[in-house]
Amino acid sequence: MADFKTHISFGIALGILGMIGIVSVSLSSDPGLLLAAFVAATLGSVLPDIDSDSGVPYHVTFGSLALVAGALAFAEYSRYGVVDWRLFLYYAVGTALFVWVVVGTVFKHFTRHRGMAHSIPAAILTGLCAFMLCSRCAFDDPESFLIGSAASVGYLIHLVLDEVYAAANFNGIIFSPSRSLGSALKMFSHSLFMNVVMYGTIVFLCVVNLLRLRTLFTFFVGRFD
Repeated sequence: MADFKTHISFGIALGILGMIGIVSVSLSSDPGLLLAAFVAATLGSVLPDIDSDSGVPYHVTFGSLALVAGALAFAEYSRYGVVDWRLFLYYAVGTALFVWVVVGTVFKHFTRHRGMAHSIPAAILTGLCAFMLCSRCAFDDPESFLIGSAASVGYLIHLVLDEVYAAANFNGIIFSPSRSLGSALKMFSHSLFMNVVMYGTIVFLCVVNLLRLRTLFTFFVGRFD
């Protein structure tokens, strides 16, 4: 499979292309949205390795998630106009530490490397979660949808790269597919529990946001008609 440097390089390139695309089709030129889309695509490109449990991919990915969660918590809290910077700090840092320590520990316990985190449903779920979080923190629904789409595409790029590197050898050695071929772009895992959790969460998020998603579909179709 592709290494961390390859994934992050493609993620950065995708983020830059995404910003150019958003501006070129006149969807938005807001610097905050462009930066958020870039971060979402870049983070999405390394997010599948969150199940590695150790090493650079895990620490970079969960560290980035903790920082993003802290920043979103800060943005959400600031909407109420509170000027107590100590509470701002406690709220943001507390959220980041919760993601890093509590969520990270639980995630390690229930996942294995190249499990359901390396799957197409996980890419969809990532986009839905990004949409939900961003729509609560200073972004409207169309902007949140763009950010969520950037995260999902970045995630899918990671999976595609893993499959390409499993199928072909780029070191001058005769073609020899890896045993991991086919384990990234999958729809189900061997764990019934993880399948139920993954698909159940996707269905739940789609149902509770059905009206919003229909409105967004109409909005973007109208922009390109």
